[in-house]
Amino acid sequence: MRKTAAFYDMDGTLIEGNVSDHYIYFAFQDPDLANRAKRILELAVKAPYFWALDRIDRHTFNEVFYRCYEGLSEDRLIVLGEEMFEKVLKQKLYPAARALVDADRALGRELVLLTGAVEAVARPVARHLGIETFVATKLEFAQNSLATGRILPPIMAGPEKSQFVRRYAEKHDIDLENSVAYADDAADLPLLSCVGRPVAVNPDLRLATTARSHRWNVIHLAPEPSLATSVQRGARNAADAARSFFERARAEGEARWEERDQVMDRAKRALGMLGKMVRGARPGETPK
Repeated sequence: MRKTAAFYDMDGTLIEGNVSDHYIYFAFQDPDLANRAKRILELAVKAPYFWALDRIDRHTFNEVFYRCYEGLSEDRLIVLGEEMFEKVLKQKLYPAARALVDADRALGRELVLLTGAVEAVARPVARHLGIETFVATKLEFAQNSLATGRILPPIMAGPEKSQFVRRYAEKHDIDLENSVAYADDAADLPLLSCVGRPVAVNPDLRLATTARSHRWNVIHLAPEPSLATSVQRGARNAADAARSFFERARAEGEARWEERDQVMDRAKRALGMLGKMVRGARPGETPK
């Protein structure tokens, strides 16, 4: 009998959060105040654009979003990835995620984690869940070990995930017809469609509709947010990040920086803009 496998998406499927949350954590740990301000404010201002781009094309979103990582140290990302897991991500794992993985392991399935998160984030999550094989976003690093802002193939997004699964199955003699895949987002429809037992986990509207029409299994490990709630959450996260930076910079007493006042003014303007956006996205309404 041929082997079978279980393929898992990570963010929103096994763990609460998204790649923006990971970057916010890394950005806040930048020891240089000016760089920290630049990273946080850039993310705050671009949050609506990133959200929209992600809805349109996950592949393009990954290429554009990971430009934010330019200049971050490879070694520091590895250390901070472990730290973030212990301090933040371990608590964000859905309680039933481990039971789901353990059940697939008990059935003899080969476990594979496929995620658009960077390797420094995915590695401790996979290790904690006992998933030996994981494929995540690979950042390109220059000779000085600083990220260039580019990512390397394979890009774990959309059709690329399904292409990887087919190549992996051929190489390891995996029976895809009797294998299972788990994902929460319509962007992963190609992944779910390439196995015989797709499972929609905490599905968004498009994925839930597709799952019902194809009679796929649907499970809920977390409450399903509405579209308006998702917009509000992303905007609020960005606003909170900018607000936290403002308060942290003031507490650190960085008055000696000549450009401090300019940085704070930018933070205030970003907060005002994002505050208006958040107030304008009421639950049940389509954001304008």
